[in-house]
Amino acid sequence: MATPTPSSGSKRPAGSVHTPSHLNQSSPPRSVPSPVASRHPAGKTPINHPTTSSSQGSKTLGSTPMVRNLSQTGNTSSPSANMLSFGTPSGLGVEGTTPAGLNMLTPALGGAAMMPTMSELGLTTSGGKRNEDEERRAKMRKVLRKIGTPKGRVSEEGIARVSRRVGFANDIDAEKLTAEEKERKVGNRPISTAGNTIVIEVDLKNQVPQNVQVMYSVQSKALEEQGEKAGKVLLSDLKAADGVALNAKLDRFAANLERLARLDRLSSGGVNCFEALSGLYSSLRTLYEQEKAATTAGMKGSAPDIEEKADTEVLRKKSGKPVVHERNRLGVEILYWHESRQADSSEDKASGTKMEVDGQKTSDGDTTATQDSDTTFALRIEAESSPAGLYPSIRVADTWLPDPLELPSADSGEGIPWQEPPPTFIAPDASQNAMAVDGQQHLPDLRFVAKLDPPLVMPYQTALNVLAAVGAPQPQTMTIPPQYAALLLRPEVAAHGQPGVASFTTSAEQDVLSQRDGQETVVRHNYILDSVKLDWGFKVEELPFSHPRQLIELLPTLRQWACVGSLLKATFNRQVTPSRSSPSLSEKIHTHGVSRDPPKLEDLLQQSHIDHVQTQNTNSVPVNIALATAPTPTLGLIFPTLDTERIANISVQILPNADFAISTHEGILPSGPADDRSEKARKMARALEVCGGDLGLWIEWLRTTSLSSS
Repeated sequence: MATPTPSSGSKRPAGSVHTPSHLNQSSPPRSVPSPVASRHPAGKTPINHPTTSSSQGSKTLGSTPMVRNLSQTGNTSSPSANMLSFGTPSGLGVEGTTPAGLNMLTPALGGAAMMPTMSELGLTTSGGKRNEDEERRAKMRKVLRKIGTPKGRVSEEGIARVSRRVGFANDIDAEKLTAEEKERKVGNRPISTAGNTIVIEVDLKNQVPQNVQVMYSVQSKALEEQGEKAGKVLLSDLKAADGVALNAKLDRFAANLERLARLDRLSSGGVNCFEALSGLYSSLRTLYEQEKAATTAGMKGSAPDIEEKADTEVLRKKSGKPVVHERNRLGVEILYWHESRQADSSEDKASGTKMEVDGQKTSDGDTTATQDSDTTFALRIEAESSPAGLYPSIRVADTWLPDPLELPSADSGEGIPWQEPPPTFIAPDASQNAMAVDGQQHLPDLRFVAKLDPPLVMPYQTALNVLAAVGAPQPQTMTIPPQYAALLLRPEVAAHGQPGVASFTTSAEQDVLSQRDGQETVVRHNYILDSVKLDWGFKVEELPFSHPRQLIELLPTLRQWACVGSLLKATFNRQVTPSRSSPSLSEKIHTHGVSRDPPKLEDLLQQSHIDHVQTQNTNSVPVNIALATAPTPTLGLIFPTLDTERIANISVQILPNADFAISTHEGILPSGPADDRSEKARKMARALEVCGGDLGLWIEWLRTTSLSSS
């Protein structure tokens, strides 16, 4: 369509647009439709102000004065002067910067100019195109992490809000109260919140919880007892740690309520997950009681001591200790290992505790050191959704072991007499499985899962073996896994560095209180860790299972790598603080032929005494640690002895069930018969176990022992 030439006698309809007469040309052919034509038919635009035919006159667009651009005046830097060109609104004050040949007007909305972004124009800068979508997602993730993190303070409305957030209904939302009733009842009434199979009732008085009751839809004595324990945990969550009601917060209560809500949602498909976990716990608890009774046989000492020793032995060396609703956490757990640390604050232990590494008892008659668990390793038993055809389904039973249970003797070589309960079926109308045949029962789409708390870092091949033992698929990874030591000690470096390319090396320092020439001194150990072999690592966070036998059989391996990780972290991920004094490991310490009683531990740990000792510190001991993960995790230690002419070379193996074995001990013990050296190696391993895997404390004891034995 040719552009009409304006004339003095022509009448133009309002809103029409004409090409200025000074261009004296028709519209050039376009390979693409004109933006004006595509937006408004017949060349009409939303401009209700006619333009003047004068070439010097100005035109307006929506009451916005328009100025001529370079192409309209004949001066252009574009490759062609006939390319599409629009002026920039003069209200911007400066000419908009656009690419050559595309000087496009951006309409004004509400008086604000809208300029296209670089990504909308498909342009890139010298640094590459900005990923604006990823930036938006990153900002949204930050917002979502903040939303819902603080749950607020304990109150009637706070408890109701938390219950609504996890999907529970309550009985106070539907109540219609008058102003007088609100004044009298709010904060002074019970709140009942319920899901599909569980009811939780909280009694309040002046907004302070007085009692919590947990009830299940299944009538079971075991569940009734567990409900009482769950109520005590929830009540403890609602109480303030300092006893001040105004400081009580809902964070712990919300976390435990979410655990209950998750199992309650899974129980809507025809299987009560609470009942299934309760049956599993009952069988494991029976096993624990039997192993504990067998362990106490033949032990001597007071009843509390025997009880504590047997409990520790079963937890750390046998089938673990199953607990339910303990450690301020709702749910079933199997405690299988914990870091052992000697209690420094106990007055009776601090006042002259003498521990024999070659005997069978300490000053209190215990065969093991008094342990203060810094970190307890546990398996949290839960249920999760899983297609029945891909993994064995959950079973509701308490007959995983025979009743009565009789454990075989240790010399028989027989294992635990596990049983196979029958599978659990559900009716097709009890689930939402559209593929089920009418009138035919089928397996539930649920499975047991054990979540490692805390997760364990293992060598990649060991992790694959563990997953294969429970029938879990191998992890699919598109990148080279990080090194084991890097993933264990520096996970942030392993995540962003070059995993699996170069050997991993790290260093750390530790101050150890020691005794030299009849006086105490602080010895600084400088540790350097080097990986002997390039070995990938993998973090195991959860293990699906169909039978508890699978977990019990894996406990020795889990303890082994929990011990390796704890030992390395305690050495390389710690602040430089004085360790416990090595004299606490033996009854006497001999230094250069001088025998004296060890100082009291409480005196050594006093800050004033430590500061005084540190002023005399002129010692620095380099300790090289070589880590090998296969076939058995081994630490090779090389350090100087007190005799400057000798260098100690010791190899420590960490065996299943976190047992220690000394395979090499050169430069420490004098040469002698093989039986004598084997017995001394056993005492060295016992000493490492007694001091809780504290390498600094153990090395100083070895250096002192080396000098006294020379």
